[in-house]
Amino acid sequence: MERSSAPSRDKAPAPRCADPEQLTTTIRSPLRHFDAAAVSLKVRREVRNREVHLPPVSTYRWWARRTETVNGSIIDAVSADRPGRMVVSDPFAGGGVIPLAAVMRGHSVYAQDLNPWAAQGLASMLALPDPEALRDGIAALTQRVLTSAQAAYGTVLTDGTPALVSHTFRVATAPCTACGRYQRIFPHALVSLTSRVERNRPEAFLACPNGHLFKGRRDTVTSCSICDVMTDPARAYTPRRVITCPCGHQDKLEDRARATGFTWEVVLVERAGGGRRELALPTTGELTAAEAEQVVPRMQLGVIPEGQETAVLRRHGFQNWEDLYPRRQRAMVERLLELAPSCSPDADVVAALKLAIIGSTEMAGHLSRWDRYYLKSYESMAGHRFNFTTLPVEPNAWGSPTSGRGTTLRRLVQLIKAAEWLKDRTGGLRVEGPIAANSPTVPALLGLDIDDEPVDRPDVLVVVGSSQRQLLPAGSVDLVLTDPPYHDDVQYGELSQPLQAWAGLAPPETGGDAVVNRATGQLVATGSYTALLASIFRESARLLRDDGHLIFSYANRDPQAWAQLLEALQGAGLRAAGCTIVHSENETDHAKRNVRACTLDLLLDLVPVSGIAVTKHWPIVGETAEEEFLGVVAEYVMAVGDLAGNWQDDFFEAVSSAEFLQPRRARSAKNATTE
Repeated sequence: MERSSAPSRDKAPAPRCADPEQLTTTIRSPLRHFDAAAVSLKVRREVRNREVHLPPVSTYRWWARRTETVNGSIIDAVSADRPGRMVVSDPFAGGGVIPLAAVMRGHSVYAQDLNPWAAQGLASMLALPDPEALRDGIAALTQRVLTSAQAAYGTVLTDGTPALVSHTFRVATAPCTACGRYQRIFPHALVSLTSRVERNRPEAFLACPNGHLFKGRRDTVTSCSICDVMTDPARAYTPRRVITCPCGHQDKLEDRARATGFTWEVVLVERAGGGRRELALPTTGELTAAEAEQVVPRMQLGVIPEGQETAVLRRHGFQNWEDLYPRRQRAMVERLLELAPSCSPDADVVAALKLAIIGSTEMAGHLSRWDRYYLKSYESMAGHRFNFTTLPVEPNAWGSPTSGRGTTLRRLVQLIKAAEWLKDRTGGLRVEGPIAANSPTVPALLGLDIDDEPVDRPDVLVVVGSSQRQLLPAGSVDLVLTDPPYHDDVQYGELSQPLQAWAGLAPPETGGDAVVNRATGQLVATGSYTALLASIFRESARLLRDDGHLIFSYANRDPQAWAQLLEALQGAGLRAAGCTIVHSENETDHAKRNVRACTLDLLLDLVPVSGIAVTKHWPIVGETAEEEFLGVVAEYVMAVGDLAGNWQDDFFEAVSSAEFLQPRRARSAKNATTE
C-alpha cells in the first residue's frame, strides 16, 4: 500500500466544484483573530481561582472544566467575522463553561450532554433565580434546619463558647489476619497539625504505632502519652497500601478489607465557633451524636457498579453508594432535601437549594481526605479519582460559618454570588430543558422560523442524551464549540454516580459515553471510540451553516488518542481550517507538579468538506517539550480532510521520539548529555 508523505504547509487545495460563486469564496479560520500568548496569560490567572473568575461554575460539580478565558476568546474571534447574535452549540456540554461564555456575550445556546447530572446542573446554573428570591429561600431553609443541625453537631469549645462540630475524623479499624489483634489503621504518624503550616507552630496530633492518638510536636520524636512507645512524626504506617501489625504480619489494605471488613472509629473532631476553630479529642457527647442510633437514614442509593474508578471502592469493601456516608451525614442530607420544597413557592429556587444540598455529598464522610498541613478536607473524587483513605473526615453536612469546604451552607452562599453575577451579565435567561434527545426536532434558536414569536425562543436549550442525535435543524448553527472527552483520562460517568444517586437521576444510556473505560470494556474495541466520536462530529457538522466552524480544544499524551481523534474528524466529513496552542491548566496544581502532565491545549478549527477553498491558520510553536510535541501533532491536524495512505504509521513514527512522551529519567539523561 502506498505510504503518504508527511503533511505539508502548501496553500489550500483548489475548490472541488465549478460553481463560480464558490470559486470566489475562501474560508478563513477565526483563530487568526485569537491571540494565544495574551489568552495564555489570562488563563494562568483564571485557573488559580476559577470560582472567583466565573462564580456560576460552583453551582454543580464537574471535572476537567476548560476555561472561560479560552472559550470566550474563541467566541470573540468568531464574532469578529460575523457580528450579531449567533447560535452556539456544545454537544459535550459537561461543566457548562462554553454555554456560559456564549450567553455572557448575548448569543443563543444549544447544549447537550449524555450525563443527566451535567444536563440538570447546567440548566439549573443558567436558570438561577433572582438573587433576592434565592436569599429568601436560603433564609427559610436556615430557619427550618437549625434545630436539626444543633442536635446533630452542637457542642462547645474548650473555653465554653457555643460551637458546632465542623469535621469528625474516623480511623479504619480491622483485625490482623494472622494474630487477630485489632488495629487502628492510621495512614501517618502525623494525623494533623493544630494550625495551618504557614503559622509555623509545631503542635500536632500524632498517632503512635499502637494506634493511640495524643498531642505532640511535628518536629520531635515523642513518646506516646498512653503507652510510651516512641513516635516519629515523619513515619508512614501504610506505605504502598500495606499494614504491618505489631506481631510483624503484613496485609494489603484491600486484603484486610476483603477478609474482615473495616469499622470506623471516631478519634478526633474539629469544632468551630466564636470565629475560631479547634481540633480536639471527642467528648462523650460528641461521640454519641456522631453515632446516634436514633438517626435512621431512609434513602437507598443503589449498588456501586464495576468500573475503572469504582474498582478502588469495591476493593475496600464499599458495596452501595450509601456506604460512603456515615449515618449522621446521610440523615442530615435527607432532612435538608425534605425541607427544601417548603422553603419557596418558586420552583427554580427549590431546584437551586436541592442542587446545593446534593452537591455537599461529594464530601463523603468515609472517603474525604484531610490535609494535615492546611487543615481542610478534600472531596471524595479529588484529582479525578475516587479516594480511599483510612483516616476519612465527615463534614458537617449543613455547615458552620467558620470552617468547612463544600458544605451546604457554603454552597448556598456561593449560589447567591453566582446568581448576582449571572443577572448582572445577562439580565436573566430563558432556559428550556433538559429535554430528552429522543424528542422531536425543535425550531432553530434564531430567526429561521418566521412563524415563531421571539418570546417563544429560549436563550438556552438544554438536551440530555447521546449527541449522536441533536435536535436542531440542519444549517441552523453558526459555531459548534465544544470540549470532547479526552479518551480515558476522566471517567465522568462513574465520578458523577453518587451525585446522580442522591438526585434520583437514572444512569445515562449504556455505551453512549465517548470515554474509553478499560474496566468495563466500553469503547476499548478497535475503532469503537473513533466511530462514536465520528458519529457525534458528523451530526454536529450537520447543524452548521455553510460558513460555520467546529472548534474545540484537546490534550492528551497518548498518540493513540490523537490518531483516533483525527480519524474520527476525517470520517465525519470535516477538514482542517486552523489550529493553535494555548495554555490550559494550572501547572502548579499538586496533581501536576513534577509529572508529565498536559498543561497546554491544541485548539482545532474544522469545517465541512466542500468545494470552498480554505486558507489555513497555522500555530506558533514554542520550544518546550510539550509545545514541540503539539507542533508535530498539528502537522497532522492540518491535514484532516486529506489524510491518506498509512498516515497513522507516519504519525506514530513522527511522535515516537518526542521528548514530552519520554519517561522522566530518560529525559533527564538526555538533558544532562546535552549540557
